[in-house]
Amino acid sequence: MAKTVTLKATNVLSKDFTIMDSMGNIKKINEGIKQIYKRIDALDQKKETVLFAEYNEVITDEVVKQVAKLLNLSKDDAKKLEDMSYNDLFTFYSTAVSEFTGMTTPSVRKMQENQAKAMQALNNEDPKQSSEN
Repeated sequence: MAKTVTLKATNVLSKDFTIMDSMGNIKKINEGIKQIYKRIDALDQKKETVLFAEYNEVITDEVVKQVAKLLNLSKDDAKKLEDMSYNDLFTFYSTAVSEFTGMTTPSVRKMQENQAKAMQALNNEDPKQSSEN
C-alpha cells in the first residue's frame, strides 16, 4: 500500500497537496536532504563557531525550497510558501522524509537536544577513568 503525506495549503495555494512514496518523490527527497546537509557542512567549514540561529536559517530556507520542488510548484507558488506556517511545512517535509526513506530531517531543536545529551554525558563521566585512558 502506498504511503502518502498531505500538506494543507488551501489558505495560501488554494488547494491541499498529497504526495505518495513514488520513486520520483523519493529521489527528490534524497536530493533535498543532501542539499540541507551540504549547506550545513558549508556553514561549518566557513566558521569555527556557528550559532544555532545560523543553522536555523540554512535549514528553514532549504526546507521551503525542497517542499516547492517536491510539489512541483511554479516560481510564484514557491514564493507563496514563505507565507505559510513553517511548522506546517517542516512537519510535511520531515514526515515525507521519514515515512518514505526512513531518514530524519535535521532541525535546530534536535541539534540542541544532541548537544545537551553530549554535555550531560561529559558531566557524568568518571574523572578517574578519563585520566587513566
